[in-house]
Amino acid sequence: MDSESTYLEEKGYGEIDLFKHVDLEAVRGLLDACTIRVAGRDEILIRPGQTNQTVYCILAGSLRIHGGALEGIPDAIPGPGENVGEMLVIDQEPATVFVVANEPTRLLCIEEDILWSLVHASHAAACNLLLGMTRRLRHAAGTPLGDRRAEPPFHHRGSIDALTGLRNRYWMEQTLGRQVLKSRMDGSPLSLILIGVDHFRPFNEKHGVSYGNRVFYSMAHTISANLRPAEVVVRYNEDDFLVLLPEKDLETAAGIADRLHREIMDAVPVLPDGRRKPHPDVSMGITEMGKGDIPETMLQAVEASLFRVRNGAGSPVSG
Repeated sequence: MDSESTYLEEKGYGEIDLFKHVDLEAVRGLLDACTIRVAGRDEILIRPGQTNQTVYCILAGSLRIHGGALEGIPDAIPGPGENVGEMLVIDQEPATVFVVANEPTRLLCIEEDILWSLVHASHAAACNLLLGMTRRLRHAAGTPLGDRRAEPPFHHRGSIDALTGLRNRYWMEQTLGRQVLKSRMDGSPLSLILIGVDHFRPFNEKHGVSYGNRVFYSMAHTISANLRPAEVVVRYNEDDFLVLLPEKDLETAAGIADRLHREIMDAVPVLPDGRRKPHPDVSMGITEMGKGDIPETMLQAVEASLFRVRNGAGSPVSG
């Protein structure tokens, strides 16, 4: 299967059943994380007995679904706009069918984590997914659905923020716990930066949610582009980013925060027509792990640091 550009025009998403009536700007980060691939004729995408972590949305061409031998008559031939693999992603059961490219077929590939984040972020996408699965079940009435006694907690699935494409707060809380333990064991420092967009709700009311989303998206990618591989940024709250800095003490974290502040304020998004609008201010709080700290106390400390900065009791980037 050959990879192509990940770019797909907006009208292309509108032709996919899963994205009908979905606000694409609100899930832009998830769309950017998807890939577009071309499957060659007779290429097997899914085999019986194997698990599957990808939903394939057909952009052009068609697929064949075989419940028996590949040489036999296919049970279904989904075409453009349809998707396959979603039930396998959700129930985590091994496949019982072959899914094969019927001809050279262009596919939008949505990985498991992205699918769950999309479901959490978009009511329309969740409804589309449910409708598609219902139709599939009606078509395959009588197919066993597997044992549901050990079904995983779906509300914890999906760790990617829909707008920015960053990991979300749930993922950070799990990661921070592991990093605190590691830092305590090897005696290395650990710091956090909480980046808050000041007065973001009034900013959105004045300039429009669409532009506010564009600003927030731009900030996310500016922060990501100015961090090293071991340094992680997540969307922490509606208008906050949290940066995890392993092996960085408070002084080093303050230097990183200063640099991020400059880069963010210099990266003013440009509208499609070339116009620029004002950029909201940002404030930053910093904390370093102390003796006896746990993830909860570190998060409380960095939130308190940001609060002090916003209330004039600290520098723009203060610990």
